[in-house]
Amino acid sequence: MVETRQVNGRNVTFRYERGRAPTLVCIHASSLNHHAYDRLLDALPDRDRYAIDLPGRAGTVGPPLRTVKEMERFLTDFLESEVEGDYVLVGHSIGGGIAIEHALTSSRGRLKGIVLLATGARLRVHPMILQLFEQAPKPGMLPPVPPGLYEKNADADLIAEASKHRELTPFETAGTDWRAADRFDRLHDLDDIQVPALIIVGTNDAFTPPKYAEYLAANIAQNELHVIEGAGHMLVMERVPEVARWIDGFLSDLDSR
Repeated sequence: MVETRQVNGRNVTFRYERGRAPTLVCIHASSLNHHAYDRLLDALPDRDRYAIDLPGRAGTVGPPLRTVKEMERFLTDFLESEVEGDYVLVGHSIGGGIAIEHALTSSRGRLKGIVLLATGARLRVHPMILQLFEQAPKPGMLPPVPPGLYEKNADADLIAEASKHRELTPFETAGTDWRAADRFDRLHDLDDIQVPALIIVGTNDAFTPPKYAEYLAANIAQNELHVIEGAGHMLVMERVPEVARWIDGFLSDLDSR
């Protein structure tokens, strides 16, 4: 169910489905919105789960936030306002950066773990992608799809679905997201993360390649790394069965602690 609530004076839109604790709170990538998690949330029907919209898209009031630190503060306001009990963050791409930032700066009392999907501790963005957003947007102009975002033989229905949902993210918001990702850097702070991390990456991810995930695994004390053969950056949509299975197993391990 998609809902809109007032959080710290701002209308925030999110999808919420009731289930078992701990609560999953899912954070989307640059240019995207909560719909990026539709298939994954459907694949985890027993879990209490949110997928939130960052500011400036899909009903969450803007302006878009310019740094990962600002995005983390927005997330913290949402968690304190809407989420009861223990929670696990699921972050894709810049969403993973936000999850890392939260694990480093929160009180960690209710945070039980982080799931890092196709992300890294440093999210350098190719200059070509940044240049795509330097042009002055025309009315109704949609964010461009960077080359190589999807797998080579991506499902046509999935691409059509994603294109429809892109209409909920304005061009200006998408550009701000990518620039925020490019400035994110927590390479030297990962050993301060005290909660378990599930790390998932695809072998064909051109945006956050496997070496990013390997660095996370080498520097976060408690971690579990999975590499999906042939998967690209959008594994959150394209490789749902594998991702959902590993998340469910990760949560079961947390339940048993």
